[in-house]
Amino acid sequence: MRRLALAFALALSAPHLVAFGMLREPVQVRIEGYLGASAEQVKPWEMLDVQIGTKLPQKFALTNIIALSGNVLGASILEQVEPIHPNFILNGDPNLLEEIASAAPNQLLKITGYTAFGPQRILVQTVDKSAPITGPTPTPSLRKELLGF
Repeated sequence: MRRLALAFALALSAPHLVAFGMLREPVQVRIEGYLGASAEQVKPWEMLDVQIGTKLPQKFALTNIIALSGNVLGASILEQVEPIHPNFILNGDPNLLEEIASAAPNQLLKITGYTAFGPQRILVQTVDKSAPITGPTPTPSLRKELLGF
């Protein structure tokens, strides 16, 4: 009976073990979101804790995560780091890390890098930081768009 229960538990966890095995190889990933923004401001996919270099973890409102290489989905990477805190540890060039750390809560960050030693650590390659968003952007009505008034 004990062997049957162990086999059943192993069968249920096999997809997670396979997915975790795929992330042992470096995967290029892009993480998009806002550092220090609240969930009410952004309506994120997930609120994460991100450690930038050796600094204390900060809240990160994740809006998108994309695996740019490998046979894994961004959602699979997110699933694996959700129970770990901090969820992501960003390492790399100190200038890039400072660019991330200096972002205002209203600046969209697009961080590209490679996973290292599993999905939690990311070696940052590039950082794209948007101009600060200062408020809701007006959306023109269809009438104004078509007729100009």
